[in-house]
Amino acid sequence: MNLFLRGMLGAFLLLPAAASAGRAERLDARGERLERQGERREKRGAIREQRGERLHQKAEAKDQRAEELRAAGHYKAANAVERAADRQERRSERMIRQGERMQDQGERRERRGERLQHRAEALEQRRANTHAATPATPADPGVSPATPATPAQ
Repeated sequence: MNLFLRGMLGAFLLLPAAASAGRAERLDARGERLERQGERREKRGAIREQRGERLHQKAEAKDQRAEELRAAGHYKAANAVERAADRQERRSERMIRQGERMQDQGERRERRGERLQHRAEALEQRRANTHAATPATPADPGVSPATPATPAQ
C-alpha cells in the first residue's frame, strides 16, 4: 500500500511538468497555424482586391458604352447600361475594401502567430531552465545549492 501511494505521489509531482510541456507544443502549433492562415488570408485579400479593380475597369467601359448609346439616341438602353455600370462599380468598391481588410487581418494573424511561437519558445526555455537549475540530488549532501562554496580552512 505504501509503495502504491508513493507511486501516485510521484506521478502527481510529474504531471504539471508534462502538462506544461504539452502546453508549449500546443502554443507553438497554434502559432504556426495562425501564421499559415494569415499568409493565406493576405494572398486571398490581394486576389480579391485585384478582382475589384478589374470590375471597376469593366464598369468604366460600361459607362463609356452608355455615353455612346446616349449619343446615338438610345436613351432607355443607355440608362439600363448605366445602372448596370453603377451596380458593378459599387460591387468593385466593396470588393476592394474587403480585399484590403483581408490583407490587414492576414498581417495581424501572422504577427500574432509569430508572437505565440515566441511565447512557446520562452515557455520551453523556462521549463528547461527550471529543471536544469535544481538537481534531483546535490553532489555534496552537506552543502545546499543556495550557499556559496567556501574553501575549507
